[in-house]
Amino acid sequence: MNQKRVVVIGAGTSGLVAAYTLKKKGINAIVLEANERAGGRLGGDRVGDFHLDEAADWFTQSHDVALEVCDELGLPMMVAGQTAGWHRRGKFLVTYHADVKPLTVMRNMKAMAQLGLFSPRSLMALSKITGRITRQRSYLSFASDAHPEEIDTGELFVDYMARIGAPEDLVMVIRRFMENAMGDFEKMSDIQVFAFLAQILTKGHQLRVPEKGIGSIVHALVARIGDSIQFSTPVKQIEINDGQVSGIIVEGDTIEADAVICTTTSTIASQIIPELPVPIRKAMDKISYSVGCRVVIGLNHRPLPPGWTAVLYPEDRTPLILDRSYYLQACVPPGSATLDLMVGTDRARELLALDDDEIKHQLLADARRKAPPGSNLPADDEGIFTRVYRWPEAMAITPPGALKEMSEALRNHGRDIPNLFLAGEYTRMPSINGAMASGRDTAHAVVNYLMRDKSSSQKRGSSPD
Repeated sequence: MNQKRVVVIGAGTSGLVAAYTLKKKGINAIVLEANERAGGRLGGDRVGDFHLDEAADWFTQSHDVALEVCDELGLPMMVAGQTAGWHRRGKFLVTYHADVKPLTVMRNMKAMAQLGLFSPRSLMALSKITGRITRQRSYLSFASDAHPEEIDTGELFVDYMARIGAPEDLVMVIRRFMENAMGDFEKMSDIQVFAFLAQILTKGHQLRVPEKGIGSIVHALVARIGDSIQFSTPVKQIEINDGQVSGIIVEGDTIEADAVICTTTSTIASQIIPELPVPIRKAMDKISYSVGCRVVIGLNHRPLPPGWTAVLYPEDRTPLILDRSYYLQACVPPGSATLDLMVGTDRARELLALDDDEIKHQLLADARRKAPPGSNLPADDEGIFTRVYRWPEAMAITPPGALKEMSEALRNHGRDIPNLFLAGEYTRMPSINGAMASGRDTAHAVVNYLMRDKSSSQKRGSSPD
């Protein structure tokens, strides 16, 4: 098998875990990455002694593969404690997610009432939501062994909320939460949103993150993979001859391969694999991607009121304000902090075409306009540094029925091209864990394929003429 050439297309979340898994099996794959850096939504940046996260911020307890990889890499984990301020009807409220003890629940009740979540209609809708979560909890998970496609009923979450009579207050809070998580609320299936709600509502006090941020996973994986990654190497096309992949076309070259794992987004995969089986292409065409934009500013002071880690604005497009360094002190030098400003959907689309300075100016102006009392947000020209991260394709969005259709297409036609393997969060319940699980499982499938191919070759070689 060591003489077989395996190529992994993409050094994002799935690609890194796939290459890492292959490495553990004794296979040094070639990893082709179109960008200058690895990581995708798992990406992390370093500015001096500052450790920044570019997109994802935490794992839930159902992120089993992610937690397993962190353990293997020796990354210490922290609780991502969330004490959040909410701006509602001109006032700021505070919620606590430290635990689910009765005292914490009691502390949150006043804020929940002021958010409009204790009205009779909200309580009725919440009762139906929690009842469904209880009944379907084994499916509503990001875990690698969950099968959410089995309950993909084919309904938009917004239609579900209208059907159960959920009031606007409740819809508004959930919408803003999903958009801050780089979701696209209006396009998401009920299953996709329910999976997030099931983990946050019932296990929000158990959120975990490596002590130096999610991005530290990328640095550790890249260190393990070694020199296998070829950066700034976009793939133009995967060549298929006689029903099998024969090579990968890059700028000025064709790389021969015995097996290929394509871990790009579904939109790129459909472009570079013209001979995809029709059912898989049809399922891919239904997947869309949300949009996100994140600004990170290094500071020598805390930007939020004492004890606050985040501020949310459910009523408008004011960015989510986050001080992740409050609970991840190893991510910043002593006496320093970071300010993260995040937006999604339409607001992010408006910003993507602007330069970094203008994006910073607009988001800071929005944040300062409704800054909580006791905060210390910087002026435009303040800060040790600024980084702007654009996400034209952030999270995979599954419309109603898409999870089920993709699962069936891959199960029935995933081996039509025997040495081509597809991985990525769009092949699972979209999440960082889904991306990691698909990379791991696909790497195991490649190993099995190569072993069978080697065994067949040996049998042919030993057969009499």
